[in-house]
Amino acid sequence: MKKILLIDPGKGWGNFVSKLYCYQHLSEAMDSKIIFFTKKSTQAKHYLDALSFCNEVIYMEENKRGLSNIIINIISFYKNILIIKNAQVNKCFIFHPSLRYVLLAKFAKIKNIWGLGFKFQNFFLEKNKKLYSNYKSKSFQDNETLEFVKKITNKNDINFRPIYKNDLLKKETVGIIIAASGYEKRWSLDNYIEVINFLKKKGFKKFLIISGKDQSQDENVIKEKFQNKLEFIFTANKKIKDVIPHLKLCKFCIGNDTGFAHLSINFNIETIIIYGDCPPQNYSNLMHHVDIDKSVVRSSTSIHSIKVEKVLGELSIFLNGRGGRVVEGARLESV
Repeated sequence: MKKILLIDPGKGWGNFVSKLYCYQHLSEAMDSKIIFFTKKSTQAKHYLDALSFCNEVIYMEENKRGLSNIIINIISFYKNILIIKNAQVNKCFIFHPSLRYVLLAKFAKIKNIWGLGFKFQNFFLEKNKKLYSNYKSKSFQDNETLEFVKKITNKNDINFRPIYKNDLLKKETVGIIIAASGYEKRWSLDNYIEVINFLKKKGFKKFLIISGKDQSQDENVIKEKFQNKLEFIFTANKKIKDVIPHLKLCKFCIGNDTGFAHLSINFNIETIIIYGDCPPQNYSNLMHHVDIDKSVVRSSTSIHSIKVEKVLGELSIFLNGRGGRVVEGARLESV
């Protein structure tokens, strides 16, 4: 099987994970395994290395901000050229609008370069190998990756498909995702305690609390609140690669709009996502949204306008069958 290079530095690892189904379709259409050239922040090695459409994940040398780092950044640029050359591919797909990545591919002497062609990047790509027709083209925004893959493959029927076929029949753990990249995406801990208590009354006893490195204290609050009445797995002191096996054992998840929420969807796990500062994504029917009211302006604090009663109402509907595969307690029915 041939190899192709895919450059996507990512805009946070949740955003990167949400595009994996597009990249899987690209690999199949090209009949080629993908070498992913991305930033370490995507955490891609932890969930891509074992997949059939991935040849390799390579983390790029990253730029540092500030005029004092010009020499360092020139060296990093040169190192990235060598990394791309060593990949030994003749075809490259760039899923980022920066001109820098097109120049890297050109200096690495890749013959066949496809790119988004947004703004200045447009002038350095062949007419039939870019998504945007000219410099003034309007952005596809959240659908950019999907539209680009459609153009490359000449296929319009590209639908979401999980990267992992998760058998949910005997799963008993519920994932509670309290982690998030910033305050603006974190629904309050008190609210999540109410969610856990609600699920406890519904017969659920095992919980995976997916938390960040700075949330050890939050985990202690949960421990003290339930005092060994429930079974918890906590993750504040675990690496992502160590959390993934536990995540795969969840029958469903609920939590913040973060990387783990999108990873659970890619593991074929229905996930209720609570949104605030960003509008919901809709790339899979495994996603269930709890969004701010239409009267609320999106901001760094808008997630806190979502009352716990609203989330519990949506969770109740989900458990009662509209969610698809999940029913109350330890019972589970497949689609």
